[in-house]
Amino acid sequence: MEGRMEERMEGRIEERMEGRMEGRMHCVQARGKVDGWSLQVIDTPGFFHTCLSSEEVCAEVARGMVDLAAPGPHALLLVVKAGRLTPEELMSLEWIGTALGSAALRHTVLVLTHADQLQDKAVENFLQESKELCEFMRSCDGRIHTLDNTIDNDQAQASMLVKKIQKMVKKNDGNWYVCEQRIVEEKEQVQEKEREDEKERRMKAEREFWCELVTAMGKGALESSGVQEKGKGKVKKCKVVQRAAAALVSTPLSVTSAAKMVGGAVREGTKVLYKHRKTLLQ
Repeated sequence: MEGRMEERMEGRIEERMEGRMEGRMHCVQARGKVDGWSLQVIDTPGFFHTCLSSEEVCAEVARGMVDLAAPGPHALLLVVKAGRLTPEELMSLEWIGTALGSAALRHTVLVLTHADQLQDKAVENFLQESKELCEFMRSCDGRIHTLDNTIDNDQAQASMLVKKIQKMVKKNDGNWYVCEQRIVEEKEQVQEKEREDEKERRMKAEREFWCELVTAMGKGALESSGVQEKGKGKVKKCKVVQRAAAALVSTPLSVTSAAKMVGGAVREGTKVLYKHRKTLLQ
């Protein structure tokens, strides 16, 4: 293979891991070598994740392709388990073309796992039983690779898959898949929403902290002045502050009384500071 193509292929293989609906929520990358080829594999969340919206899944997939596999992956591997396809798996076949664009099909290889469970049934016969799967395979120029899961760490199976990917890359003139602009925009929109949510969460935490701090210090001052017994008198936060102010006015002024009230306020305030230390350190 030409050196230019080797440089482009190195470290840019994107893997679609299907069938793990409750799996990870973020892309994870790993590196390795097969037959001397340095490869980077990116495992993405399932297309129909139980904890992520379709927009969030699309944004995370885009992050894997735009950020982790920049400028783009050479191969997209759609992994499907042999057997009767679930409704989600059938929808994932359509998802590739609609969400990633028809150009993605030129870089896609269908990977059929657990082919050993087909027993005596030929792969061709299995594909014929699923109209959707058969049509999808044709849309990606018939590229399919079967895996026997009863064989652990089978180098031969991995080598065959890499050779099929190399053949596809050569047919695509060494070009990688370029994520469509709308996918990138969806990724940016989700990231912007995450930033806004984090900002709102931070502001809410700060409001709660200041309200709790003032209340605790007022309570500590009241208890130390003797106006309120410790652990008694559960009142609204605003009333605590009002009573603390009234206590300051009505209590005879002395160094001792002032020190007690300040000490009580500091004591209770310190508890709040410790409670919210994680918020303050962010």
